[in-house]
Amino acid sequence: MINYFKPVITFIKAVLISIHCIIIAILTILVSPFDRKGKITHYLSKAFGGGILLIAGVKTEVLGKELLDKNDNYIFISNHASYFDIPILMKAIPNNVRFIYKDTLTKIPILGWGMYLGKYIPISREKARDAMRTLKNSAKKVLAGISVVIFPEGTRSTDGNTGEFKRGMLVLADEAKVPLIPTAIIGSAGIMPRNKFKIKSGNVKVVFGKPENYKKDKAQLEEIKEIILANLNKYKL
Repeated sequence: MINYFKPVITFIKAVLISIHCIIIAILTILVSPFDRKGKITHYLSKAFGGGILLIAGVKTEVLGKELLDKNDNYIFISNHASYFDIPILMKAIPNNVRFIYKDTLTKIPILGWGMYLGKYIPISREKARDAMRTLKNSAKKVLAGISVVIFPEGTRSTDGNTGEFKRGMLVLADEAKVPLIPTAIIGSAGIMPRNKFKIKSGNVKVVFGKPENYKKDKAQLEEIKEIILANLNKYKL
């Protein structure tokens, strides 16, 4: 009986999450003409992330928040194991933050329009030159007071383990030259396993490392990865 209800519960959660996302997207579209600095969108993104986690039954513990200045702007460099990483970080990060998303999603009615008008960053995965240009232009948003999250693995992990960190995304860091925040998300892979239609309740942790001043050094990304891996092991659930 319990196994029978599990897919039903997942379906109900998915429907409620979809409705919640549409409502937040509509509000983002409506306020966008009056929200030049993105502050209203910041609070809407908090509601977006918090609402999704509430519906899914996910509790988040955040460590290292005292290391951040919520009025400063950073580039958060994080591991990536689940679709839920985005709402988790939306709730956990105190700064006015945006994410990079696949540009084709902009064409999705309401949701895609909300992301674009909310100053999220669309990027082409097919055209490397366009992607680099987008990342360089996005530095202007960072310098204007908006923080950005980077997933240097490029896509979600297939097995929950942290993959290779690719340097392409650091074009943004090279242009903006703001502090980098090593960010470890622990436990998200179990909330929504890849290639399975399941949304499980559970606990996750987000651990922020100390801000690292950007260095034009190929070794820095690997150093940040080591910090993330150390926190993944130290605080694993």
